Amino acid sequence: MTKKKNDWTFEDNHAKLYADMINYEEQGNMGMMDEAIKETVKDKGFVKTNLQKEAMKATLKQVGGNHYKDCKIQPIEYIVANNLTYAEGNIIKYVTRSRRKGGKNDLLKAKHYIEMILEMEYKDE
Repeated sequence: MTKKKNDWTFEDNHAKLYADMINYEEQGNMGMMDEAIKETVKDKGFVKTNLQKEAMKATLKQVGGNHYKDCKIQPIEYIVANNLTYAEGNIIKYVTRSRRKGGKNDLLKAKHYIEMILEMEYKDE
């Protein structure tokens, strides 16, 4: 059974990217690589990296406060790990930071996103 792209896990996406990378490298060895890709990899070649680890480096810093950085699990980590939608992610973000930053206003923002989800996804119920 083939998964739909939006059902892919982080690991599925990483495996697909790595398979594409191998395919491009083979094309390069056969002299068939796209010029834009050649330019991108001309200095270092193809290097498999731990994308999840690289992405998490950005969570070690925060611009404009520490209301996320001090969390045991940052909202972005939870949102990505659970493949949440934009609106669902904003609910998590605003509720998580409400005590540290925006208080009642952040909770009202989260409520607004819940109302939008209810309106868009459950309007016929």
